[in-house]
Amino acid sequence: MRKFEEIAETLVDLIKQGKLKAGDRLPSHRDLAYDYKCSVGTASRAYGELERRGYTYGKVGQGTFIYGTEADEAAIGKGVFFPRESWVDGQRGIVNLSKNSYYHKDTDARMRDAFLRLSMGNEPTQYLEYFDSRGRPRDRVIAASWIGKQIEKVDPENIIITQGAQPGLYTAMATLANPGDVVATEAFGYPGIRAAAYELDLRLTPIAMDNFGLIPEEFEAICKRGSVKLLVTMPTGHNPTGTTQPLERRLEILEIARAHNVLIVEDAVYAPLQDVFPPAYIDLDPERALYITSLSKVFSPGLRVGYIVAPPNLVPRLATKVTAINWMTSAITLDMSNFFLQGGIVDAQAVDLVKTCWRRERRAIDILAPWIAHVHHAKRSPLPHLWVELPADQNMAEFVASARRENIVIIAGDSFAMSKTVSVNHIRVCLMSEPDEQRLEKALKRLATLLAEQTSPVMVI
Repeated sequence: MRKFEEIAETLVDLIKQGKLKAGDRLPSHRDLAYDYKCSVGTASRAYGELERRGYTYGKVGQGTFIYGTEADEAAIGKGVFFPRESWVDGQRGIVNLSKNSYYHKDTDARMRDAFLRLSMGNEPTQYLEYFDSRGRPRDRVIAASWIGKQIEKVDPENIIITQGAQPGLYTAMATLANPGDVVATEAFGYPGIRAAAYELDLRLTPIAMDNFGLIPEEFEAICKRGSVKLLVTMPTGHNPTGTTQPLERRLEILEIARAHNVLIVEDAVYAPLQDVFPPAYIDLDPERALYITSLSKVFSPGLRVGYIVAPPNLVPRLATKVTAINWMTSAITLDMSNFFLQGGIVDAQAVDLVKTCWRRERRAIDILAPWIAHVHHAKRSPLPHLWVELPADQNMAEFVASARRENIVIIAGDSFAMSKTVSVNHIRVCLMSEPDEQRLEKALKRLATLLAEQTSPVMVI
C-alpha cells in the first residue's frame, strides 16, 4: 500500500471509530505532512483519495472537512450544483451506482423459501462430512446442465466448484502461473484480477483495447516481447467497458495464444445474462481455455457459488489447489444453488433481468449519450454498466466526489486500470442495483448535468 493510501486508511478508521466526526475540520496539508512524516504532495493525495471516496469535502480558503451531516450540505453550497427539487434526503436518499449487482424483486422471497425447504427436507447429518473439493457428483451434474446452456459439451468431470468466480480466478492463476510469470489481460478490467496477481506475485501486463475488446496486434506484441503464461480475459459483456469480442477477433486471439503457447482463462460471470454472444474460448479450443462463471450476477452474490470448466488434464491440479485454499464449497450453499438451478428459478430470473436491463440501458443511453462511446454491434446483449468518458476539462476524482455530494455513488475509472501507465478519465455507472427505476433515472439526469459543466464543479463560499 502506498503512503497516501496508508494515511487515507488511517483517517477512515478514525472516522469509523467516531474520533473524527462529520463536520470536523482536518489539519492543513502541510500539518498533515508533518504529522505523518511525508511530503505535502503525499498529504494532498491522501486528502484527494478521501474526497474521491466520499469521506471529505474541501472549501476554498477554509480547509478540508468530514462529510456527513445535513449542515454540510448548507456549508458547501449544495444549491450551486442543482436546484432544490433535484436533491435527495439524507442517507436514505443515496443512489448507489457503484455496485454491479442485479436487483430482482423476488430474490429475497426465493432465498427464504429455499432456506425453509432445506431445513424441512434434509437431514442435518448430511452436512457433517467432508467431500470431494470439486463438489459432490450431483452438484457437478446439475452445474453441467446449467452451464451447458452457455457453452457446448460440458462434462461434469471437468467442473470444479468454487466459492464464487473470484476464488475461481485466483485458483486458476495460482495453479497455472508461478511467481514472476507474465499474465496478460485487458488494459481495464475487474479489479479482482489485479488483486490476485498482486497476491501471487505475477507480472500483470495490460493489453490496449478498442470498441471490440482487446486488440489482437497488441496481444501479439506482448507475447513477442516475453513469455506470457496466461491470458485472463472477459470477452463477453466486459467489465467495465461493456465490449464483447466478435467471433472473428476471438479466432485471431486464439491463433496468437496457440502460436505462443498461452493458456486462456475466460471470466464469464456475465454470460448467464446474455441473450446474444459468440462462442466461448473453451468451445473454440477445449484444450487451451478455462471457463469461469457463477451465480453472483444472475441470482445473488451471497450464495458464493462459482464454477470452473477446465481441460481434463488441468482438473487434478486445480482441484488440489482448491483443497489447499478452502477444501470445498459448503454443502448447504450447494443444496440451495441446486434447488434454484433444478427448479428453473435461475433461468426465469435471468429472463426477467435481461428485459429489465434492456429497458434501463436504453434510458441511460438516451440521457448519457454524449459521453458514451457506444458499442455498435448489430446483435448484442444489454449492458448492466456504462463506461462514461468525462470531458477533457473534468477531473475524475473531483467528479466522483461531486456526485457523492449529490448522494450518487459511482466508481472512478482508475479503479479498473490494470497498470499505472494506463491513461483513464472515465467513470463506471451501474444500472441494475438500484431497485427504483425512477430514482435511477433522476440520478442519471443529475450526472448528465454534472457532465455538461464546462469545468469540474467547484465549491463557492
